[in-house]
Amino acid sequence: MTERHIIKVLLRGPDGRFLAGHQGAWTFTEDPQNARIFDYIGDRIPEQLEALETRHGLILTAVAVDPRERYETCDQCGVRIMSFRAYFDGTQYLCPDCREKSEGRDGEPAPPRSGPH
Repeated sequence: MTERHIIKVLLRGPDGRFLAGHQGAWTFTEDPQNARIFDYIGDRIPEQLEALETRHGLILTAVAVDPRERYETCDQCGVRIMSFRAYFDGTQYLCPDCREKSEGRDGEPAPPRSGPH
């Protein structure tokens, strides 16, 4: 079985700052380490960029992330973490903080993540 190649990108504004945060709480950061990482194909980035420019006049540019970087993105808070620290709870990838919050709600530990995000 062939795994789909994921192209990870950051979104950069005309002022050089990067999109950070998550849906409902977007912000910009100068530090690319704090930026949100997107899946270029899975998140439909070309369509999203076109819609942002057409509807809001916001021009963002997709910047490819070096595939050798071993970072994942928490699906809850959007923080970037080293792959070995990411956990999959059956529906989403979590950083240690969000995993701890999740465990506090249901009492069941999330299993360690395996495979690429």
